[in-house]
Amino acid sequence: MNRGVANPGPANPGVATPRPVNRALKPRPSEQGAGTIEFTVSAIVLFTLIFGVVGVAMAFYTYEVLNEYARDASRYAMVHGNGCNSPINGNCSIGTGGGANSALKTYLNYEIFPGINGTQLQVSTTYTHAPGLTTCFVTNCNGAGDQVTVTVSYPYLYVVPFVPQRSFTMNASSTMIISQ
Repeated sequence: MNRGVANPGPANPGVATPRPVNRALKPRPSEQGAGTIEFTVSAIVLFTLIFGVVGVAMAFYTYEVLNEYARDASRYAMVHGNGCNSPINGNCSIGTGGGANSALKTYLNYEIFPGINGTQLQVSTTYTHAPGLTTCFVTNCNGAGDQVTVTVSYPYLYVVPFVPQRSFTMNASSTMIISQ
């Protein structure tokens, strides 16, 4: 009997004893590759969600840019009303109808934001009487004190991998009182 030694060791000191095999940790042949498939399915769902969030962020960005365009175009129309006079060019009015729409679109194409295709912008203007009045100050309603509303439209294509593409039109508008 050896005192002080809890385990005297193998009967043959030069021969290694085999370790017991834990069969629960060894995958069965029918389960090989299951981890790869689980990762693939999880990755597809994860990346679809990530790209979906990025797509929603881009849609929000586009909407905010359109609001900025509408505000800028209505400011431009506000100071280029019927009574606008330039000391260099004389009359600087953008007019009404199609002439005003094309002038505002040309103005907006000089300040295109990243990710926005300026050729797809649609601009429309509406001139009305000032709030609280029943008639306009001038015949075309583009005189000082009248009201101009500019609406900017843009087709947005929502693209997310593994999800059908959706296209919809975003609109933004701004109304201001013509100053000159």
